[in-house]
Amino acid sequence: MHEQSGLSNGQGDQMPSENGIVPPVTSNSNVVGGASAAKSELPATSDQPRKTNHSSSEGGITEAGSLLLNGSAGASHKSTKSKQMQVIDINKDLSALVAQQMLATPDAIALEDETTKLTYSELDQRVTALANRLRGHGVGRDNLVGVLLGRSANYVISCLAALRAGGAFLVLELAYPPNLLADVIDDAKPTVVITNSTQANQFNADIPLIVLDELGTDFYKSAEPVKGLSPLPADDDLERLAFVSYSSGTTGRPKGIANPHMAPVLSYDLRFRLSDLTVGDRVACNVFFVWEMLRPLLRGATVFCVPDEASYDPVALVDLLSRQRITETLMTPTLLAAVLSRHSDIASDLPDLRTLWFNGEVVTTDLARRAMKALPKTRLLNCYSASETHEIACGDIREIIDEEAPYCPVGHPMEPEHIYILDASGQKVDTGVPGELFVGGSLLARGYLNLPETTAEAFVPNTFDKSPGSRMYRTGDLARMLPSGVLEITGRVGAMIKVRGYSVVPGKVENAIIEKLAVKQCAVIAHGDGLDRQLVAYIVHDKEDPGDRAVPIVDEAGYSLVARRTLSTSLAQYMIPALWVELDELPTNRVSGKADVKKLPPPVVSISTIFNHTKTERDPRINIEAIAEIWAAALNVPFNSVTKEHTFFDLGGHSLTLADLATRLSREFGFLVPVSRLVVNPTLQGHLDVVLAVRDGHTAAVQADLPAVLRADCTLPESIQPAGKPVCSLEDAHTVLLTGATGFLGAFLLCDLLESTSARILCLVRFTDPKGEDAPAGVARIRKNLLDLGLWKDSILDRIEVLPGNLSHKRLGLGIGAYKELVDNVQVIIHAAATVNLVYPYAALRDANVGGTRKILRLAGQSGATLQYVSTNGVLPPSEKAWPESSMIEVDAVPDSLVDGYGQTKYVAEELVHEAGRRGMPVRILRCGTISGHSTSGSTNTYDLFTALLVESLHLGYYPDIAGWRAEMTPVDHVSRAITAISNNTQTTQRVFHLGDSNPVETKSLFDNLAELGYPAEPLEWEKWVSLWTQKRGSAKRGAGAFTADILRGGMPTVEFLKDITILGDEESKSALSALERPKIDVKLLETYARN
Repeated sequence: MHEQSGLSNGQGDQMPSENGIVPPVTSNSNVVGGASAAKSELPATSDQPRKTNHSSSEGGITEAGSLLLNGSAGASHKSTKSKQMQVIDINKDLSALVAQQMLATPDAIALEDETTKLTYSELDQRVTALANRLRGHGVGRDNLVGVLLGRSANYVISCLAALRAGGAFLVLELAYPPNLLADVIDDAKPTVVITNSTQANQFNADIPLIVLDELGTDFYKSAEPVKGLSPLPADDDLERLAFVSYSSGTTGRPKGIANPHMAPVLSYDLRFRLSDLTVGDRVACNVFFVWEMLRPLLRGATVFCVPDEASYDPVALVDLLSRQRITETLMTPTLLAAVLSRHSDIASDLPDLRTLWFNGEVVTTDLARRAMKALPKTRLLNCYSASETHEIACGDIREIIDEEAPYCPVGHPMEPEHIYILDASGQKVDTGVPGELFVGGSLLARGYLNLPETTAEAFVPNTFDKSPGSRMYRTGDLARMLPSGVLEITGRVGAMIKVRGYSVVPGKVENAIIEKLAVKQCAVIAHGDGLDRQLVAYIVHDKEDPGDRAVPIVDEAGYSLVARRTLSTSLAQYMIPALWVELDELPTNRVSGKADVKKLPPPVVSISTIFNHTKTERDPRINIEAIAEIWAAALNVPFNSVTKEHTFFDLGGHSLTLADLATRLSREFGFLVPVSRLVVNPTLQGHLDVVLAVRDGHTAAVQADLPAVLRADCTLPESIQPAGKPVCSLEDAHTVLLTGATGFLGAFLLCDLLESTSARILCLVRFTDPKGEDAPAGVARIRKNLLDLGLWKDSILDRIEVLPGNLSHKRLGLGIGAYKELVDNVQVIIHAAATVNLVYPYAALRDANVGGTRKILRLAGQSGATLQYVSTNGVLPPSEKAWPESSMIEVDAVPDSLVDGYGQTKYVAEELVHEAGRRGMPVRILRCGTISGHSTSGSTNTYDLFTALLVESLHLGYYPDIAGWRAEMTPVDHVSRAITAISNNTQTTQRVFHLGDSNPVETKSLFDNLAELGYPAEPLEWEKWVSLWTQKRGSAKRGAGAFTADILRGGMPTVEFLKDITILGDEESKSALSALERPKIDVKLLETYARN
């Protein structure tokens, strides 16, 4: 992936002149300059020819029209009408290519920002004037021109001017801390720096500056060409330096990546072959600005410069893209995820967007699926690149996506003959085998500025290319080539890690920590995923010789304000660890003696603490405590770690989590909180002030992010289609797949299947990293489950086969051979497995419950098997009356109507099953209510909340007196027999069946009946009952006493939760279950439960 390290990468353009003048393509204007600067040591190329144009002694710059018409660009254009080139000339440098386009489309709009709009002719005039000023400063071949500006039209003009002057531009970031900026300037030694007056004071007096906002309004109109300068380099000298961008290094000093013209020219040409541009296209350049800003100018399109403050604000960005009618842009996957979360109808918001590039991070299949659903008419292109190589592979996501894989491949290699996947001995591996990726060819950078040894380590001789001086770049990425010819990235070889699209070398951070802080040993790793991915520093304090280094004080939540503020002068914000762990010593590897990062303990972040301090209901009070709770949720940190002294960024916040915070604040308080206003004063008090101010302004309510995710997830991939086989009954099946056999209902289903069929029963048993040799352990888990419920018989082993797997994995976690055998044999699938948790949010349960169902449906489509999908009453909201079988709420109502993530995931899974049925697949949906214990044995679900309340009430002698609390429950043996009965019915066309209790009884009557049986309990109002229970039963440690006490210790329900039950009507289901008698919830059943 193209790496954004905060020290950005870029590309440039340049153009020569016969008379040594930097020529404008269509007009005349130039100025005079002065001093020159020392040159940096540039990595050498094979010959490094220093070509020049044949010229006179006059070295000023004229406009591109003069240049090209004089013949120095190697081509004569007969017309200056808006006629776009069909193919770029890869034998010309960037500046010449831009000049050609300026001649071809002088009146087309070339460049815009929010205050500037320039045609190609007007752009030519400005570039010429500034290039002449640069020539006056002595800029020539391989001289660097520093550019320290915000993303704007002036930024593009400055880079083009550097190239037209015969030099190269040096990318300087406004985000650099002073020490880092000084290091880069000292390393690169630019001849001159272009900046604004607000930044000019950051440079020493000996550095020549061009301060753009001090030049005056007439600068671009009245400038005269500079006389007496040396000739410009030839425009076919593609080995000449085009730009230098910096990336983080391991030694404490940044690395300047030096790119010649050949690399971006060839890169752009390859990308145009995949996705071309034309006059009228409008390309927004934002996150990888320097990389993207010149490409549209080679084809007559318009570059729109997205300002820095909008680049990472999903609301402001989409508003800008919409207003500017942008047709193409690039986003990191993380940024796109934030955009989709904030915009439920992004296709309507961006009707002009025809092409969207992904770069900077891997694209998850889940995000790709959401993007394809949200942007059906937009071409989605995944691009994998590096600053040292430019584009390596690109592909259309709709063509390369593998629905079963967690991540998308990166596409077909741009130059397949120069892609090498090697094993540890440096030999090529076979197709499908992973190895380290090396890249050869002509798109490589020269190397690293002033670092010959580092260059030699990264750019090694290419033993597979016999061309003189051929090299290949060691990417450090693990990759494999798929049989389809598509490249897949599988991980990292070396130490570089990715955090939210930024490349970080831990060694650089570790060196800075030891240098600036009183630390003698340190290890830095990345922890978490997606937006929650953070750097964690493990430190051993240097108590013997701290010197004048700051002592990093780490609080109980793992944060260190001292460390963050000390490091902020030498490291970019994204490189400063968010969490700190203090150790007596680092664990070491016995063989190497180096720190063993695999043995480092996890950082102290308690997920239970996070859930305990996440608001579940809207609090109308807008106060600092409410803001702190939302901070904790957005940052994924314990609530008690948030104090008034912290800033949002002190706790590990960044631009995208700030956008997430804005979403959470908006959703919590019911009105839009703009992310831009949260940046100004990122403290608790500052954010409270913003929320209060916005409230008083009566801004509109924000669209919550969850509906967009749900809508996308409800889409079943088109590749899942019916096999054309009819419904198969259990009686006719020779092979049945059962999921969930280690659960409560699954155990009884397994026994009923064994008793009522002759089929071989395959049991998919979950393992984190499933392997075939896990089968005995899977059998042991099933055996223990059945033993606990009194169901085990040794004869069961003769009929079952355990498949170690995982619903979240590709092919259900099975090997290719095992999965193929399953596809070839299975005839009925009973999918009863799910991750059940009424506290976890949708995202935490999504992979298993939604992704797992999607994979089961794929299996059903491939095999033609009949699917019996076990669902829940949780897909419908609480009700006074019973819901009929046909009931289903609208997806946009789900976030408000279904309060827990479990019900939300089951809703989406049902929608997928419904869609499969509409396509002709034989599927059934079997909705269960609360499943209670066995009607005769009394064996019960040890995790059932109602059972826990019942048993604990009998222990206390008191039960909760809650008006309207009803006991909705169905014995597990009836539910299991109902599922097998429906699975044997091939005649019905009914798809949804209700297996719950359609007429639940009042809980008070249950306790009255129990009292008659000798289990007396008195009513007690809820708050007093909870207090008494806590005193008598809940104060013991977890694990002490009955399991039912542990259930309540894990989380006491609310009165509303107990009263709000969902009742399933069963009028349409009765005929299919007419042969079964539902056990009554009466004294006899209660006595069975109480006794057991």
